[in-house]
Amino acid sequence: MPGIKGTDLEKKQKKEEEENTYTPSKDDAIILEIVKTRVSEMKEYRKSLGIEKEWEEADREYIPTEMEFSGKKRLEQDQALGARSRLVPVGDERQNWRSDNSQPTLLAKMQTAISIIIDRNPEATLTPLLKKFENSTALINSLWKRNWEITNAKEVLKLFAFNLMKYGWAIGRTYPRIIKYDKKILIEYDTEDPSKNKYEDKELMLFNDVFRQNLDPYRTWIDEMTTPYDPYSLNEAYFELDYSREAANVEYKQYPNWEYATGNLKVEYDLESETKKEKSESGRKDIVTIGFYQNRLKDLYCIILPAKNIPLFISPIPNDDGLLSLWQTMWILRDAKSPYGISLWKIIKQDKALYDKMNNMTMDQLVLSIMKMFFYTGTSNLTGDGTIRITPGVGKQIINGDIKWLDVPGPGRESWEGLKYLKSQMDDNSGITPTLEGEVTGKTLGEILHAKEASLKRLKVPIENIADAIEQDGYITVSWMSQVYSTPEVKEFANEEQIRKYEETESVEADSKFRQNPTVNPETGAEEGPITATFLPELSLHLEDREGKLFESKNSRFFKLGKEIPIDKLTWRGIFRVTPKSI
Repeated sequence: MPGIKGTDLEKKQKKEEEENTYTPSKDDAIILEIVKTRVSEMKEYRKSLGIEKEWEEADREYIPTEMEFSGKKRLEQDQALGARSRLVPVGDERQNWRSDNSQPTLLAKMQTAISIIIDRNPEATLTPLLKKFENSTALINSLWKRNWEITNAKEVLKLFAFNLMKYGWAIGRTYPRIIKYDKKILIEYDTEDPSKNKYEDKELMLFNDVFRQNLDPYRTWIDEMTTPYDPYSLNEAYFELDYSREAANVEYKQYPNWEYATGNLKVEYDLESETKKEKSESGRKDIVTIGFYQNRLKDLYCIILPAKNIPLFISPIPNDDGLLSLWQTMWILRDAKSPYGISLWKIIKQDKALYDKMNNMTMDQLVLSIMKMFFYTGTSNLTGDGTIRITPGVGKQIINGDIKWLDVPGPGRESWEGLKYLKSQMDDNSGITPTLEGEVTGKTLGEILHAKEASLKRLKVPIENIADAIEQDGYITVSWMSQVYSTPEVKEFANEEQIRKYEETESVEADSKFRQNPTVNPETGAEEGPITATFLPELSLHLEDREGKLFESKNSRFFKLGKEIPIDKLTWRGIFRVTPKSI
């Protein structure tokens, strides 16, 4: 049997590589260059601000750990493989008795603030701008509340608040999300031979609605001209998300350029700390990074593979109102021109460093006062420099003398008062006071409530900033709901029988049915062929109909869009105001 020549194999492999190489069109090449340039500029601008270094400090501080003392370090290596391991400090083991505690102050204050601030779903007041929107205001408010319930948005808001406190800036995304995949459903079970079981293919729809997502601040970059409290100043943004290969295939396989998604598609963002580098390098290898670029004034939306600079999708802004999908805010203002705020860690950093230092010194002195050091008579040790290091419970040899105890006084009142003072400084500066942390500051219930109310006033600005972010999300959500709910779901069936079976199973009714390319049966004269049916959603809302007008109700009932609720009622323009204390 004749073999295949090596040159033929090389030609075949080269041909396959050429066929799998993406060559952008002229228009796509221009858009890709614009996106690449702007993304690079946004990254460089934020890097020049030094914001991310503060974020990394907060990351290290948040996790409870021992203090890291500065000093000499050496590089540990794997002696068998010769591989680099990590830098480790070189110190005197005899000093291991000394306290090196670092109080988890940032963690405690953040958890306290999250538990207090994010307690309930928000309440909002909707004011229509025109009279024609007045009758649909109750409907829009009910749809917004329903969306918060079905998407468990309060938990997303907790993640948003977590980033907000930790980094001083947080950003979220609101967008239409569809989670569906193909699955085989068992329809006939063979008890004697399970290998003969019969299955049918079915598309499972797990979620199809407007969804909120908390974005990673490290991997989200916004327009350099963005200013606080002005949502329209945010004109463009770019963010990256990581998917597993399987999840990416399900979500992006419908795009033509997905065939070029081969090889290593994970993109690492710039990391400075050794801890983050090690964590990043030890991750799984089947990760796909997808980049999203939005520009409102250019009316441009791009989904790209940044590892290969390949566009998966290029279009105008998908939102019909031209809104970006992002909402963001700061903890407290850093600058009137900067959207990046000041975090809790930045506020307490100086006091925290001094508090840990004094706390450890106090504990060291307390140990020495309890476990006394002593000296005893003995032969002189010719080696060493004559220096005696103080160590609790250890005897030191001296010349010509009896045992003498080193009497170290315990920490005085000044030490404990100093620690209380530093702690109170962190409480006052951060706004997370002992009252909010559960400390009883009054004898009666009224005194306790007044003290708590006074403490909450310290958090007034951050809470209002969170409410402002929810308002931004509210406008985006209402716009997306109007667009998504008014777009019917389209399904194709082989015949009328399949449609009837689907309607009975799902308890729905098709809004329209039609055949795209019908054929006529010569015997019966009836039209045959695949049938396309459309379905508008049926929603459970806390509303009641009073003489053709919808009002909020305690009880919920189902409303069929296009039937009980006209499609034009989904369009609303007005003022969206969230009550800060409602959360």
